[in-house]
Amino acid sequence: MKNKVFKYTVYIFTLFTILLLLTLIVFLYNQSLPFFLKNNFLKFIFGRVWDATEVSGSFGIFNILLASVFISILACIISLPIAIGTAIFISFYTKKSRVILIWLINILAGIPSIIYGFFGMIIIVKNIERIFKISAGESVLAGSIILSIMILPYFVSNLIETIELIKKKYQRDSDALGISKEFFIRKVVLKKLHFSILTGLMISFSRAIGETMAVMMVIGNAPIFPKLLSKAQTIPSLIALEIGMSEVYSEHYYALFASGFILLILVLIINILLFVINRKSKSYDKI
Repeated sequence: MKNKVFKYTVYIFTLFTILLLLTLIVFLYNQSLPFFLKNNFLKFIFGRVWDATEVSGSFGIFNILLASVFISILACIISLPIAIGTAIFISFYTKKSRVILIWLINILAGIPSIIYGFFGMIIIVKNIERIFKISAGESVLAGSIILSIMILPYFVSNLIETIELIKKKYQRDSDALGISKEFFIRKVVLKKLHFSILTGLMISFSRAIGETMAVMMVIGNAPIFPKLLSKAQTIPSLIALEIGMSEVYSEHYYALFASGFILLILVLIINILLFVINRKSKSYDKI
C-alpha cells in the first residue's frame, strides 16, 4: 500500500512539472500570438532593425538573436579547455583538497549574477579597453568572458561525473598494466569524454543563452550586428530593459513576448537534442 502511495505521489509531481512547462509555453504563445497575427514571422526573425521609438515600430530580432547565440557559443569555447583541465586535475591530482575544490566550484554557481556583472564592469570591461585600446569595453567579448565563468561549474561537474565513471571502469586494469597516469588520461579519459563534452557544451549553452543581468551590464545593449569588440544585445537583456517601458497590449509589448517565445523554443530544442544525445551515448555504452 505504501509503495503504491509513493508511486502515485511521484506520478503526480511529475505530471505537475510537465503541466507547468506546458502552461509556460502556452502562456508565452498566447502573449506572442497578437504580434505574429499582424507581422510576418520571417520578417521578425530576419529583420535587422529593432526600434520601438518609431510610430509604427520596427521589430526585427536577427541581430539580437545572433548576438545571443554568438555570445553563448563563444562562452562555451572559452570555458571548454578550462573545464576539461579543472575536471582532470580534481579527479586525478587532488586527494585531501578535492572536496574543498568541488565546494568552491559549486559556490561559483550560487553567486548572484549581479555580482558577476559588477566584476565584469570593473575588471573585464576596463581591461578590454586597456588591452585593445578602445574607448568602450562593453562588448561581445566582455559578455562571453563573464558568461564563461558563470557556466564553468555546470561544465566541470558534468565532466567530473563522467571521469569518475571512466576511472571506475578502466583504471584498475590500467594500474595492473603499469600504465602511467598521464598516458591513461591522454589515451583513455580524453577519448571517452567526447559525449560528456558535447553534453556539457549543450547544458552550458542552454544556461548561457538565458542569462540576463550579468550580460546586460557588460555588453552595451545596442541591437546591432554583433562583432567581437562591438556592443550588442541579447534577447534576455532586450526583454529586461524594455518590458518596463512598453505600453501594455501594444505592439512593442507583444513583440517582447514574441522574442521570449523564440528564446524558449530555442532552449527547448537544445534540451531535446541533449536528451537524444544522452540516449544515444547510453545505448552505445560510450563510457
